[in-house]
Amino acid sequence: MFWRHAETEARQVTPDESEWFLRVLCVGFGLELGSARRFFYDDPYFEVNQRWGLWLHEREGAKLVSILTAIPLSMWVGTRSVNCYGIAGVATLPDYRRRGFAAELLKRALRRLYAEGAPLAVLQAFNHEFYRKLGWETVGMIAHARLAPKQLPRYEPTHLRRATPGDRNAVMQLYADYGKRRTGSLERDARRWDYLFWNLPNLWVCEAQGRIEGYLFYDFLDSGWTLRVRELVWSSERARRALLGWLATNEESVQQVEFQMPLDELAALGLTGWSAPPTEPTQPLYTVQVLPNLMARPVQPLALLRVLVAGVPAPAAFCPFNLRVRDSVLKATSDVVGITQSDGVVQVGGEQPNAPMLTVTPQTLALLVFGTLSVHELHARRILSAPEPLLETLDALFPVRKPCLAPIDFF
Repeated sequence: MFWRHAETEARQVTPDESEWFLRVLCVGFGLELGSARRFFYDDPYFEVNQRWGLWLHEREGAKLVSILTAIPLSMWVGTRSVNCYGIAGVATLPDYRRRGFAAELLKRALRRLYAEGAPLAVLQAFNHEFYRKLGWETVGMIAHARLAPKQLPRYEPTHLRRATPGDRNAVMQLYADYGKRRTGSLERDARRWDYLFWNLPNLWVCEAQGRIEGYLFYDFLDSGWTLRVRELVWSSERARRALLGWLATNEESVQQVEFQMPLDELAALGLTGWSAPPTEPTQPLYTVQVLPNLMARPVQPLALLRVLVAGVPAPAAFCPFNLRVRDSVLKATSDVVGITQSDGVVQVGGEQPNAPMLTVTPQTLALLVFGTLSVHELHARRILSAPEPLLETLDALFPVRKPCLAPIDFF
């Protein structure tokens, strides 16, 4: 059955339409309506989320067939925090799938976000190719490892206890002091912390001499047989060993402990432990998969570049340039952005006469700003086409960053 653009209406859902939105969400993701209702309305982001819907006008009237949620967030890119929208809960009723409704809804929502001046939109994709066609690109990877509890180091789990509401401020402070502001992680304001404590009730802390030195957020998968580490932060070796030692004690209650985090952070945990040394040289201690993770899409390039590079020290031999994004969905982004320098700092503004032009796709700009690959690597792979004199300037402005969205920041 074909449809025409005139037969659809895409807009934000009004408060009195929330229940219809929830019903489509439950059908689309196979959720039980009664159980989902509490989580839907009690979500700390409920009041600020943009809930979008696409109605199909049929003979029987208008029917809500496709939905998405745009969540206002702030994400770290290098040393700067960028306001963005997280796109989540994209769902279409089963009888209306594969007819382009979700893609049309995403396009309409993007145009509205552009009009708002949003620099960036990010998501965790069920199908990376689907979103790539709409301008998103895979910018982050995540290391994934599952170990049986007996494979973990059997440290003595001392100074551990379940967290209480009174530990909230100490946990937040520990994260502020020792948490990593990695590119791709979310900035945690009060609302974000409200969401984490509401959504993740399983929290253990390591307290010694009246001071919390580490904590572990976790939940369960596979009907409870897999314990998933959502975040493990420690400020002392005592805390690292105690928290890993506690995970190792779960042998009777879970079959596996799952870790998902950047590869270097996984290595820093020191997971290799055994009750007896391995006997076979070909037997792996454990297996790590590196999986595609975060997708990002520039929405308003001028706003994005102003946040990321305006005011940074201009690199040596700075080469001014113009940047144009070739965007088939957001054609307004074809406006040219000029990157110059004044008094030793980078300036971002309008088109600069006589400066070289750099034309990129939204996907390439996403890779650039997140530092997924180096500028020279993007150039060698023919993803980025730039004049040779400009490469060093681009390399200084957009260094490699190894982005990753950790599970605790999933939205």
